[in-house]
Amino acid sequence: MYKQPREVHEARIYTQAYRVYGLIYLVPGAGTADLLNQEKPYLPVTGALLYTPGYTHPPEAKDLKASTGFLALRKERIQWVVGGKPSEPRTSPSLLERRRLAFLYGDYLLAGDLLLPRGVRLSDYLSQTKPFQILLEAKLYVLTPNKPIVDLEPLETFPFVTLNLRRAEAVAEAPGEAQDPRLTLFG
Repeated sequence: MYKQPREVHEARIYTQAYRVYGLIYLVPGAGTADLLNQEKPYLPVTGALLYTPGYTHPPEAKDLKASTGFLALRKERIQWVVGGKPSEPRTSPSLLERRRLAFLYGDYLLAGDLLLPRGVRLSDYLSQTKPFQILLEAKLYVLTPNKPIVDLEPLETFPFVTLNLRRAEAVAEAPGEAQDPRLTLFG
């Protein structure tokens, strides 16, 4: 049987139950979101290391729960992925705009730029688009009691991450210029 060639990429995959470190396989010219948005329900991961849930990197050795040569991970359980490569927009860049957004995942959030069609309301986009999208210039922030969001420092930064929009607990858009930018992460 003919198999299409694949590019091997390291990935960190975050779910509510695990942090999975391993290798994913992309079709040349495709990105991580393209792979995750395919209708197949499982993501093949080889050389998988399963750690306790969380967001810290690198994980501590005591947090390793299992390792396996192959893991078929349910895509619907994936919250976000670091690694692979960004998917290319399927439309002309002139028809897209970058919007600063924050995606809440329990006691931390990811903030960065999402490419959306110009003039589309965020709520409409979120309800109609494919679940896995690229967040550019992403930063991970840990929420801290009694500390305003504007005072938080990023724990980690990424050129991009691939988010599952359906697994984020909440999405916040940066305020307009008329609002005080000190009230937000986006200032």
